[in-house]
Amino acid sequence: MPKKVLIALPPAMLEQADFVAQCEHRTRSDLIREALRRYLDNFRRTQGAHLSVSTVDSVDNFSPSLS
Repeated sequence: MPKKVLIALPPAMLEQADFVAQCEHRTRSDLIREALRRYLDNFRRTQGAHLSVSTVDSVDNFSPSLS
């Protein structure tokens, strides 16, 4: 089951994220999830030896429920 997190963003960043999400017909959560997924992928490529969390691969297969 996915866990919810609360993050604080500067108003301008949130406005930009909402604009991109709207342009791409995605939810804000989906856009932020994709951004974090890309960040983590990049981190693994550059710092992979230091990353040893067993659950990291599970985010690649995350599929949100549409209920």
